[in-house]
Amino acid sequence: KGWRKCEIVNAAVLINGNTATTTGNVILTDKNGNVTKVDKTWTFLKDEKGNLRIMAHHSSLPYAPPAAITNEEVLAAQQGWGTALVKIATIFDQKGFDAAKAEAEAVIDGAYGYGIAPVLFKPTLTTG
Repeated sequence: KGWRKCEIVNAAVLINGNTATTTGNVILTDKNGNVTKVDKTWTFLKDEKGNLRIMAHHSSLPYAPPAAITNEEVLAAQQGWGTALVKIATIFDQKGFDAAKAEAEAVIDGAYGYGIAPVLFKPTLTTG
């Protein structure tokens, strides 16, 4: 990446005899001025000649949470669900159970998070 600058910012340094463990960040700047912040943990061991040797080295990009949900997004999702419900009922009236079931399955696959985590779902008024 053509790194041009490296800044180390330790959040903690633990020294224990001839070993030391650090945790913090390394901030790297590339040749185009782009900055990358990396989480770093190192463990060092002082060898018999007095040189520090890296014995463990871990790096990862910091966690970047997804953007927060907006009220507009929630309302749009709710309206989309309502529109889909009406569409399923209309398809049932016009084309029957099998077509409505296929549409309902597509709606469930697209709207619900079953592939992500458990979904709390208690349907009401589904028969009658």
